[in-house]
Amino acid sequence: MRAAGVIAGAILSAAPAAAQRALTVAPLVSLAEHRVDAGFGVERSLGPILGGVGTVRFSPRVTVAVHALGGSLFGSQGVLDRDVGELGVEASVITVPWLALEAGATRRAYSTKLGRQTWTLVGLGATARMAFAGNAIHGVWRAALLPAVSASGLRGPDRAFRAATGLAYRVRTTTLGVEYSLERYDFPAAAGVRRLEQLSALTLLLELRLR
Repeated sequence: MRAAGVIAGAILSAAPAAAQRALTVAPLVSLAEHRVDAGFGVERSLGPILGGVGTVRFSPRVTVAVHALGGSLFGSQGVLDRDVGELGVEASVITVPWLALEAGATRRAYSTKLGRQTWTLVGLGATARMAFAGNAIHGVWRAALLPAVSASGLRGPDRAFRAATGLAYRVRTTTLGVEYSLERYDFPAAAGVRRLEQLSALTLLLELRLR
């Protein structure tokens, strides 16, 4: 929890600096794949996700971002189609020019014709960036542990993490990014069966700085 404390302290100390605030918005589109192995083979569903991210920069070091996503995942043969919706918030503080520490929380829901499952995710992680081509292109690497995860109808996972890698190309106040992300959840065994679940996505986003 130390990273969360560092981020919270930085946000509070930066709050008076209203004159430095900057706002960006980033519409995005993803192709997402959801996989579940509950001991009966892998159930796979695939589909498009649309959404956006709004980010407020309180100082050169501190940002807070809110995202909202939604879409439909279409099941392979014998697997139910499902709708997915998500809302989350994340705070970030830059510790050195190439590394930021992050803490965030997400609420997610999967809905099928048989019912609805809700997830709550709390994550602690970091993002590293490396500049290329005179600072116009950045390689981006993200990693986070999810120490607090709850999913309705399931025990919490023994292990949960998120990782991503991508590229961002900036032209003046506009940034075009592409990213591949993966979430993995390993649940404890029940009746000798261990549930494994993952969500991966290939995402294209366009970030626009408004002020």
